[in-house]
Amino acid sequence: MNGKEDKQGFREGVKILQKKKWYSLIDKIWAMPNMEEAFKEVKRNRGAAGVDGVTIKAFEFGVEDNVQILQRELQEKTYKPRPVKRVYIPKADGSKRPLGIPTVRDRVVQASVRRIIEPIFEAKFLDCSFGFRPNRSAHMALEKIRKDLMDGYVYVIDADLKSYFDTIPHDKLMSLVREEIVDGSVIRLLESFLQAGIMEGGSFHLNEKGTPQGGVISPLLANIYLHPLDELMTERGHRITRYADDFVICCKSQKGAERVLKSVTRFLEQKLGLIVHPEKTKIINNMNESFAFLG
Repeated sequence: MNGKEDKQGFREGVKILQKKKWYSLIDKIWAMPNMEEAFKEVKRNRGAAGVDGVTIKAFEFGVEDNVQILQRELQEKTYKPRPVKRVYIPKADGSKRPLGIPTVRDRVVQASVRRIIEPIFEAKFLDCSFGFRPNRSAHMALEKIRKDLMDGYVYVIDADLKSYFDTIPHDKLMSLVREEIVDGSVIRLLESFLQAGIMEGGSFHLNEKGTPQGGVISPLLANIYLHPLDELMTERGHRITRYADDFVICCKSQKGAERVLKSVTRFLEQKLGLIVHPEKTKIINNMNESFAFLG
């Protein structure tokens, strides 16, 4: 490594990637400056150990060797992610949200991948999407909704996707990824994350669907999968605001909202293979009642 020169060259390489989807990506992923920055991200985000019990502090103790080992495994195509550790956190309604915690080494690799492919997808993501994106926030999403309401779009479709992260079909997700990523090594790496499996209570089981919440790469994959919804609603002129899997659509009339809800439900369930929660999804007249978004 040559310090600043290497990192500057790496950043210039990333800019090129945003323009050329056919460009080889895997060598950028295993580039040492990228992997070092990926570890720093993982360290900043903290988090528990995965199934191997290795903490961030323990990984950092031999970080140079550990990152070099990961780099060699990626180069030699011997890298294989461990299963994620299943844990549950309580939700406001009393239920529990399942999380999947990858090992620290797998979080470093996922962060290395995300750092390279995220700019490619960011170039196509739309302004109505706010969740887990650079320089975007929940407050910005709320401000957009306020503006839509002030513009007279007071009939609000408050939608809920049932177990979104755990129900994303792998084949359809990867089809969307392949629209931008043609490097077979990167595709296989992403598929290995999806197919790593889950350890829960000492038992292992494969996850044939979903990208478990808790993974570094999961928020990006979740945004990629719902991008077609953003496109459809934007093309039709509907006022959608989405934060990951939480979204609302503001309409000018009750009938219009009912019509949009039917078409959205059909698209999400038939085209994307997701489940719109029948009890939690509703239409609200904001002139008469309030609604909660992002808590």
